[in-house]
Amino acid sequence: MRRSRELLYQPETQKLELLNTPINQLGLKVKGTIFEQAIASVKEEMKLAGICKLEPVFYISTGYGCIAGSPIISLGFYDFHPLLKELNQEVRGWFYTDAEIYDLLRHEVGHAFCYSYKLYRTPEFRNLFNVEGNFFNTYPDDNDYWYNPWSRSFVNPNGDHYAQKHPDEDFAETFCVWLTPRSGWRKNYKGRPTALKKLRYADRVVKELGPQSPSIETNLNWMYERVDDIKMTVAEFLNAKTKPYKQQATGYVDPDLKELFRLAPRGISRRALFKDFMRADQFIRQQKQALLTRISYWVGVDTRVTMDVLEKCIARSRALNLWVEQAQHEKKLIELTTYITALCANYKNSGFYMSS
Repeated sequence: MRRSRELLYQPETQKLELLNTPINQLGLKVKGTIFEQAIASVKEEMKLAGICKLEPVFYISTGYGCIAGSPIISLGFYDFHPLLKELNQEVRGWFYTDAEIYDLLRHEVGHAFCYSYKLYRTPEFRNLFNVEGNFFNTYPDDNDYWYNPWSRSFVNPNGDHYAQKHPDEDFAETFCVWLTPRSGWRKNYKGRPTALKKLRYADRVVKELGPQSPSIETNLNWMYERVDDIKMTVAEFLNAKTKPYKQQATGYVDPDLKELFRLAPRGISRRALFKDFMRADQFIRQQKQALLTRISYWVGVDTRVTMDVLEKCIARSRALNLWVEQAQHEKKLIELTTYITALCANYKNSGFYMSS
């Protein structure tokens, strides 16, 4: 990659942009990510196992989970982009590997199966998984739970004894081990009679109920914390400090663009919006060729230097949803020209677009 683009798109700059972006503007989709393949694979595993009628719903949210009493499964947004994944590790100190994501999906499908066929209401389930009181209301409020590290009554695929947190998790972890291809659960848990009994229960209950329709209807209104509804920035969600990233960023133009342009005005109709305003990225694109030729000539830089910064401003103006008032086109063109000229002059004189 040529230096001009490398400066504008180096990792610290992109991480800073992500940190200051509201989660609902990240534009995250399942398509093209590890989840597209993982969801398809786990669904195929379900069908091969005999689960024919259950259709879990997956959506992007603030973390992993299954809506209580429903086959609606949430997925952590921080695993939907490589740099988000890195940020999560740098700030919160952990991340999920691809293999762990597959296991997370199998685990959540276990919850979905339990809820969809109301296993938690049956005496056999309650006795085997030691359910006392209300199945849902007894779930711990936080992630702190006591466990016996020497217990042989639970599966423990990840070494975190998570099955001991609550009967709900005990079944989901058991289901995950049972569903995982080539897990060898019969052999591996041969010396753990209670854990093996739970695995055999999962094997049998799926054969019995898998061909049947679920006992509940899926209500999509139950989705909680959908990514499109989360207005806080990534930094706010992660509780991350942006200063260290800003000190290293060499192509962070967001604050300048916010000074040049404005957010979409509120309280006006869509017709009035497009009559009196123009998207800032479209405005820059309209002026792009003229600015490219003139600024490159005036400053004495290669056209690629000017092109790269113009394309950067177009992309970030679009991401930030910035607009320009039609009545201010002339004024904003002068300001934009001055800004791009200054960046290109900085690059010519110092080798950097942004002053340190």
